[in-house]
Amino acid sequence: MPANLCIFEDDRYPNFFPLSLNRPVFDLHIGTQALWKRLAIEVNPEELILLCRPYLAPVFAEAVQAGDGERPVRVNENAEGEMLFLNGRLLALGSELADCIGDLPENGVLHKNGIAVAARLDGERAASFAGYLSQSITDEDVVKVMQSIRELSTSETPRRTGDYDEAADRIRSIEEWARTNGATLQQTGAVLLSYYWQFIGENGRCIVDDFKKIPLRGTAPEAELFKGVDVIREEDIIIGSEVEVRSGTVLDASEGPIIIADRVKIEPNAILYGPCYIGESSIIRGGAKIGRETSLGRECRIGGEVTGTIIASYSNKQHEGFLGHSYVGSWVNLGAGCNNSDLKNNYSTIRAWCAGEFKETGRRFLGTVIGDHAKVAINTRINTGTVIGYNANVVVAGFTPKFVPSFTWMLEPEFQEYDLEKAAETAEIMMDRRNVTFTPAIAELFRVIYRFWRQSGNTV
Repeated sequence: MPANLCIFEDDRYPNFFPLSLNRPVFDLHIGTQALWKRLAIEVNPEELILLCRPYLAPVFAEAVQAGDGERPVRVNENAEGEMLFLNGRLLALGSELADCIGDLPENGVLHKNGIAVAARLDGERAASFAGYLSQSITDEDVVKVMQSIRELSTSETPRRTGDYDEAADRIRSIEEWARTNGATLQQTGAVLLSYYWQFIGENGRCIVDDFKKIPLRGTAPEAELFKGVDVIREEDIIIGSEVEVRSGTVLDASEGPIIIADRVKIEPNAILYGPCYIGESSIIRGGAKIGRETSLGRECRIGGEVTGTIIASYSNKQHEGFLGHSYVGSWVNLGAGCNNSDLKNNYSTIRAWCAGEFKETGRRFLGTVIGDHAKVAINTRINTGTVIGYNANVVVAGFTPKFVPSFTWMLEPEFQEYDLEKAAETAEIMMDRRNVTFTPAIAELFRVIYRFWRQSGNTV
């Protein structure tokens, strides 16, 4: 395989709004880490290029430069030399990635119904392919996507289907590129994550897969398990350095592994069920119940009951309340007594907002999806399949509406616009509390997303 790897974003990013409004889809967390890190670790390239929407590049470049010291990482820079390309939505469990790329010929491209999945290309073709991929993720295309979402959200008639064959159109496009550049095409059945609820559904399997690929086992010598900690199936538990697990805590790995990263603190009488992952420097509050298939990012503060849920880094759910089968972005705060429903009373499958439409998810268990920097007030009741936008604030006495747009305050009986400068000021204060700098690039990202939101008619 080539020594250089390019992980790219494609035009399906709207299906992951609001989570992907301020980060590439491949930077969303699943299992123990972001999607792109799972791919990069397995390929282990000498150099890595990450290709995403242009407006995201400055902030994302800051983040990867601060957090990945293993190899050179470049964001939205030109591909040079022979390159392996991987779609950032690849799930790639077990040997699936090796199987996918193992038989790739030189100057070969794998696609799934016209969507590029993987490619192995020499220097000239690699540069051309990067340009081809970038055509559908320009800032101008983002504006068009926002306008399309507005039209779908405000239309009183359902969108017509069957007007054209989208897959056939995509296949013609990639075939034309291949003919022009002398590359060979092959179809693949590789699994690509297509909607945000699939992150929730696949998280447990990803934790198990990540556990199998971690070479070390057991408890680090610097960790401290206090007297009275009950450990069930110790061989399936990894505990990192400088971890504190206080008395009365139960670590139950009988149905899946438990991975506890460095500097985690678990207060007395907490219960953790595997498979689950607790990110670096997080705090599990006393008496908390962390259910199966749950992943926490770094520096989270979690109490109450959480199950089947992904909580990205730097978010808080400190108090009692239930959170189930949900995805919570970074810098989110859930107030005391906040609860969500993740199962309908009639046990039917759940419809959820997705890119301007309410779509059938096929899932009977689905809680809430909350974008970065959102805040939810105390004692809030969140309905099944609810989507809360980027920089949204929810303050309601009854159940939340099924969709709360970004940059809004949900104050009954109507939405109110959230002032951009106040949103930025709040974010800066919260980030400073965790010793994270609200950089000029982050401030500019706030302004860009706010501008997109205004252009979309407040429907994103």
